[in-house]
Amino acid sequence: MTQHMTQHITKGEKQTILTEIDDKLFHITLNRPDKLNALSPLLLAELKEALNEAAANADIAVVVLKSAGPVFSPGYDISEENWIISQFPADYPEGVNLHQDRLDIHELLDYWLELWKYPKPIVARVQGPCLSGAGELIAMSDIVIAGKSARFGHPAARDLGIPPTVFLWPLLIGMRKTKELLYTAKLIDADEAVALGLVNETVADEALDDRVMEVARDIALSPVDHLTLLKESTNCWYENMGFETSARRAADLDAVFHQSPTFKEFFNTVKEKGMKVALEIRQKRFGTSGKK
Repeated sequence: MTQHMTQHITKGEKQTILTEIDDKLFHITLNRPDKLNALSPLLLAELKEALNEAAANADIAVVVLKSAGPVFSPGYDISEENWIISQFPADYPEGVNLHQDRLDIHELLDYWLELWKYPKPIVARVQGPCLSGAGELIAMSDIVIAGKSARFGHPAARDLGIPPTVFLWPLLIGMRKTKELLYTAKLIDADEAVALGLVNETVADEALDDRVMEVARDIALSPVDHLTLLKESTNCWYENMGFETSARRAADLDAVFHQSPTFKEFFNTVKEKGMKVALEIRQKRFGTSGKK
């Protein structure tokens, strides 16, 4: 893995997530509320370790994925110290190395494809903004239940890149709506997300925990090996439609996107004036300031 994505974790020590076992359920909570649960290299590494722990435990039937605080996640952390891949663009005023960038993006895609093939059902609990890179996380989940406060979208489509999985939007919500959301970078609320098929259902935020537990416990009544077979039999339909081939192509295009003048301009501003000023300028230009 790239230097940024490779994290050495001492077993039992987790800085960015919380885990809890409740009968047949394995709870994972993204726990960077001070950073709005932005996805950092360490968080992704700790998430993978926790998921592997749950996969290896024969008593666990379902993983419940959630986050601390009012925001699910704004996407990938765009700070220099937590940039998700090896080249922080502000350090490359003429543009990042295209070949290395492509390798890095494909490695990140490998992470998501491994999660796609995860053997047990993942039920995601979403409250507040779930944007950009966080959309890749819920795309790899099996069931998504959203509170009424949830918002979904990819603000970074304006100028920062293409998520290689495209959040599975082309498969889940169709070509026209996918293009609309990418071209405009607008957000949709939980009710529209249900209507489009992006999430399974929405409930009042105060009822969210109870509903997620109800669904997860219902799923956990089935034998674990049966759940694995049911998941694989469903996923293979999308694999046969060329899901991975399309994602690989999108990864290549993301690397090309990172060579664009607008992308370079944003990070040159970061270098010269700082991230806060760059985001303010970006918000004035596009009306959004979400993370990729």
